[in-house]
Order: sequence, then C-alpha cells, then structure tokens
Amino acid sequence: MRNPKFSYDFISLCSISRLLISSLFTSYSFFQQLPPSFSVKMEKFVISWTKKVSNYIPDDLALPILSKLSLKSLNRFRCVRKSWSTLFENPSFISLFRNIFLSNNHSYYEHTSLFLHQVVTDDRSVLYSLSGERFENGIKLDWPNPFQEMEPKFVISGSGSINGILCLINYSQPNTRVVLWNPTTQEFKVIPTSPFEFVPHMDVDILRHGFDCDCVTDDYKIIRQVVCYQKLDIDVLSLGNIDDDQFWEIYSLHSNSWTKLEYDIPLNHKENGVFLDGMVHWWNESDDGDDEAYLLSFDLSTEEFVTTLAPLEDDSFDLGFVLSDLMVLNGSLALILNYLNHFNLGTFQISILGEFGVKESWFKLFIFRPLSIIVYPLGAGGKGNIFFTNEDGQLIFFSLSTKMVEEFSFVRGKFSGKILTYKESFLPIGEINQ
Repeated sequence: MRNPKFSYDFISLCSISRLLISSLFTSYSFFQQLPPSFSVKMEKFVISWTKKVSNYIPDDLALPILSKLSLKSLNRFRCVRKSWSTLFENPSFISLFRNIFLSNNHSYYEHTSLFLHQVVTDDRSVLYSLSGERFENGIKLDWPNPFQEMEPKFVISGSGSINGILCLINYSQPNTRVVLWNPTTQEFKVIPTSPFEFVPHMDVDILRHGFDCDCVTDDYKIIRQVVCYQKLDIDVLSLGNIDDDQFWEIYSLHSNSWTKLEYDIPLNHKENGVFLDGMVHWWNESDDGDDEAYLLSFDLSTEEFVTTLAPLEDDSFDLGFVLSDLMVLNGSLALILNYLNHFNLGTFQISILGEFGVKESWFKLFIFRPLSIIVYPLGAGGKGNIFFTNEDGQLIFFSLSTKMVEEFSFVRGKFSGKILTYKESFLPIGEINQ
C-alpha cells in the first residue's frame, strides 16, 4: 500500500503537466516552420526530451510553475521530491511566490470599495465610503433606522460585505438585535430575536457574531456565542444551584429561525472575525494563562468547528506582547502578528493558511523588523494595503508592494473603528449571486 504521506493534489499536478506540455508545443510549432530535415530532427528531440521530463523536471523549470499553485497544493507537493521539501526555505522561490501572490488581482477585490467605520464617541459612530489612490475622499452613509432610535448604534460583523450585505449588531436595544443591510439598495432586514437567549434568573451576553453565505444550501447564516451568568440581584440559595452556561446558536435566512448548537468552546475576548468561502474565523487566545493561541473556524455548511494552532515564533512568548488580527488578503486567510518588546520596536509577520486544522500549513509570507511606527493591525484592503494604527493612535496603511508607510489623509487624530471591503450588489436580501 502506498504511504499516505506521498499523496498529492492530482488536479494541481495536472495543471503543472499542462503548463509543461503547452510550453513544449509552443516551441514545437515554431520549429515546424523550419526546413523539413530540421523539423524531423527536432521532432525526435522533443519525443526524447518529453520522456526524460516524465522522469525528471529540472528545478529551474518547475519552481516558477510551482510558485503559481495554491498554498494547500504546495504543502502536498513538498513530499514529491527532496528539493521540493525545502521550497519555503528557498529565497528565490519565496520571492517568486510573494510576487505572484501580490500581483494576482483576486476576484475577492473586484469592484470593491473601502468602508471606514469610525467610533466618534461612546454613543455615536459614523460610516464612510472612501475613494481615491490614498483614500482621501469620503462620503458619509446613513445607517438604517429600524428601531426608530435618534442615533442608531451599530457595530459591523466581519471584515466586509457578503453579496453587498453587511451584518450589523445593535447592542442598545433591551436585547441584542441583528440587522442585515444592503447600502446599495438601502434594503434591510431585522433578524428575529432568538428564543434561546431568554434564560430565567440569568444575565445573557451575546458574543462573536459571524455571517456568511452557505453556498451548499444557497442560504445566509449567522453564528454567535451565548453566555449566561447568574444574576447578582437574586437570592441564589432559594433557587438552588444555578450553573453558568454557554452555547452557540445559528440563524438561517431560509427558515427565518435560530437553532441551538451545543459546543464547548472556551470564552474569548476577540469578538471580531472574518468570513471567507462559507466559513467564519476568529482568533482565539486562552484566558486561563496557558498562552495558547489558535484559529477557530466554523463551517456554515457542515456546522462543525475546526481549530488550527498558531504559527508563533516562540511558544514561550508572552501573548500579552503580541498584537494580532485576522484578515482576508488576496483571497487567502491571513494572520498578522505584531511582536512587541520593551523598547516598543515591533517585529510583525504576515502568515497565510494553506489547510485548516494543520498548523504546519501556515506560511510566513512576510516578516518585517523593526517597524516601530506600526502598532495595532486593523485589516487589509486591495493591492496589498495593510491598515494599522501607529504609536500615536493615528490610522496609517502599509503597502506590501512598495514597503512604504503612508498616513491616512481622510482621518485626523486618534482612530477607533475598523476598515471593511465592500462590493455593491443590487440583489434583494435573500438572493444568492451565483
């Protein structure tokens, strides 16, 4: 029986073969235009060379082709040949892979704009649509007002829109309410209150909302965590022993209802997650002092969780000195880790994930050291722009292509809020754009 570790992605291997064959036929068609005697000799050479290639592909030909593959396929190909097992230690290959990764205009960013959600005061926040090469122009957008509030107070779940829809969370109501909103059409839908969040004699917190499209069932879904605590103003002894409780619940737009999920996932202070390809992801850091960090992912179609351990430089490093954020970078799930030391000179790295559940599939795409001006990561936009706040709390962006840091001219002073990508859509809420 063949050893499983030597298995590889057959489709990607076929793509390599097609590229090789294509290059051969291009050369062959050229030589066919030469005199017949030369063409016959060339044909024999091509046949002989093809047989050799079937047994051996030179690295100088294979590596540029491999650099165009997905990270998941690359991780599987590393067991095919010894020289491929050290691809990510080869500076030339890493440079090729980075350049192709950044130059590909991924469909995730096609026809997108940048939204800026800024918290102005504790009671008010504003939303802008930005434009311009340096995001210098902004148009203020009006929030939907389904609850007839004087100043609607929303936070936005995730790092962007799904088919033109934003998932808004309103914490100012007696109960946490969720609103789906399409800024292009101004249509909104208030999601019904969950029956599971009303627990007798308990205070309830709603945490970690996630929203995405389940393309298997053509349905929009919302996932969130519910945490119940004993009320402080009741006589606990008269009620008996009441244990704190936590669970997850998921909403389906098709059924317009919530379903309770029983998963024992530790609490975490990281509320914001990102959505990508029917999965919701949060960065998880344990609060029990064991400095464990991992990616927590939820598949909306299978309704199962997957965990992937962190690619930390040093497992003994105090997580209190690591600023982290998840983002979608050119269609890949990416993690920014900014390592701070006592001089506040940070080393930050950007890693992308090849395969969920496999710690070794993290690939450190970029490592920069030191860049003291960059402090807290906020996310990514198109063209390789990464957004941060600097040591003074001002909003800046860093270009992975030019390695230049620029100020965000539209926002002055300290910034509190988030950056989102938005792709407009005129579809009514509930319809899936195939």
